[in-house]
Amino acid sequence: MSLQALQANRDLWYKIQVLLYDLCNIVTDRTAESRTLATTDELYISAPYLAADEAALVKQTRISPPTLQEISDAPCHHRRNIKGCLENFFEKRRASGDARPCDPHDMGPIYLAVFGVSKEELRDEKFLSRLRRAGLPRLDEAETEKNNEHMSRKGRKKDREKGGRKGRKG
Repeated sequence: MSLQALQANRDLWYKIQVLLYDLCNIVTDRTAESRTLATTDELYISAPYLAADEAALVKQTRISPPTLQEISDAPCHHRRNIKGCLENFFEKRRASGDARPCDPHDMGPIYLAVFGVSKEELRDEKFLSRLRRAGLPRLDEAETEKNNEHMSRKGRKKDREKGGRKGRKG
């Protein structure tokens, strides 16, 4: 899928704009902060913003070189470009034991460039009005349950790797 096709899907594009808005406004907007902190993906492309199938679609969207000319001369995927921008940072974070890329507000400018969105677009009154009025569409319960189950399994795996559950005496 191309970036233009992604933008043509109005509902999906709105969700992406909400993610971008939140990343750029996390410091000043409590609702943006709570949504961002609820993500389950290292790149923030997950619930509560996107269902699993939507997130996969976004991560596989192809962008053209002019958007990120300094990174590549050939079209490539958002995930690869974002990780390319942050590769050295990822290596340092992993070495410290923390694989999260960085604070969400630091991701805002990168995502604006990747998706070709300006800060002015996120200040558009129509967009802000819809965001205040409707927020994010709720993911269906099955999707939310699946995400929670995934995070629970992830937590149990970490506990086993650390030698047991937190709080357990042993």
